[in-house]
Amino acid sequence: MIKCLIWDLDDTLWQGTLSEDGEVTLRQGVREVLRTLDHRGVLQSIASRNDPDRASQKLAELGIDHFFLYPQFGLGSKTDSVRKIAQEMNIGTDSLAFIDDNPYERYEVSTYLPEVYVYDADAAAELPELPEFQFAISEETSKRRQQMMSRWVRNTAEQRFSGTREEFLDSCDMRLSVRDARSGDLLRIVELASRTTQFNNLVQAPTTSFIQSYLVSEGKYIYVGQMKDRFGDHGIVAMAMVHVHDSAAEIELFCISCRMEGRGIGTAFLGAVLSRIHQDSPWLTEAVCCYRPQKRNRPALLLLQLLGFRRRLQGVQESIYELPFPYTYSGPDWIHLEMEKECH
Repeated sequence: MIKCLIWDLDDTLWQGTLSEDGEVTLRQGVREVLRTLDHRGVLQSIASRNDPDRASQKLAELGIDHFFLYPQFGLGSKTDSVRKIAQEMNIGTDSLAFIDDNPYERYEVSTYLPEVYVYDADAAAELPELPEFQFAISEETSKRRQQMMSRWVRNTAEQRFSGTREEFLDSCDMRLSVRDARSGDLLRIVELASRTTQFNNLVQAPTTSFIQSYLVSEGKYIYVGQMKDRFGDHGIVAMAMVHVHDSAAEIELFCISCRMEGRGIGTAFLGAVLSRIHQDSPWLTEAVCCYRPQKRNRPALLLLQLLGFRRRLQGVQESIYELPFPYTYSGPDWIHLEMEKECH
């Protein structure tokens, strides 16, 4: 799934070469592509050799400058620009796409970053119709650019903050609400499960019908976490699918948005879920969770270990981790936890 599309400018986003005549016009259909992908939650950026001030002015004149986050300008390698954008957005390069009219630039990016989707500029108008740009759209989806901007504002504020890291996090006024999932959350749950690659114990998206079955099956529960802070409302940023059977609570899948990395949200959310499970079913003796190691999901394992899970069984493709009950929530002090109690 593509999370970010990176545009070249000259003869790609627009027709003409800005440094030569300055009279460039948007490529036909591009404005609608920008809007469509933005609505679907696809972030967009720029890798261009144009002068940054002149290019930024032209983007503003065309009324499209707000679509682009962390644009990279300069005479260096486009591959380096792509890597920089991935780093700034905290997105894996296997979730990036790059579009450029120059076959050399496309070849270079494909050679050094073969996992990146690469397109010729002539394909620009058809991008929204490609299968890799097709996915469910939730209420949070269309807010993704604004949420990324909030992340940038937060990071900037942290760099300027003179106190300790804990004091800064406390000043963010983070409020995490944990509750049972509702039918209206389905699209966001599906999206979160399919887009999250770091804090995901399986890195495997379940089918929509499988998730739906959890909403109506006895002994199966989905919990979601909604996040607000001084920078805005981030919506649902975490989910966990739990199957209670015999004497164990099996966490079949958990996902925490990568945007929340470094703030303790994972610990707070899963810790609250475990505490809630133990309160609702005091006869349970343990929680278990399967972990399948993938390229990017080691943070999921570190989160389990931080919560106290220990490995029970190690397999070739997956391992089983266990946590004895009783369990008491002990999340970060800077996160204000709100548990919405509902009857199962």
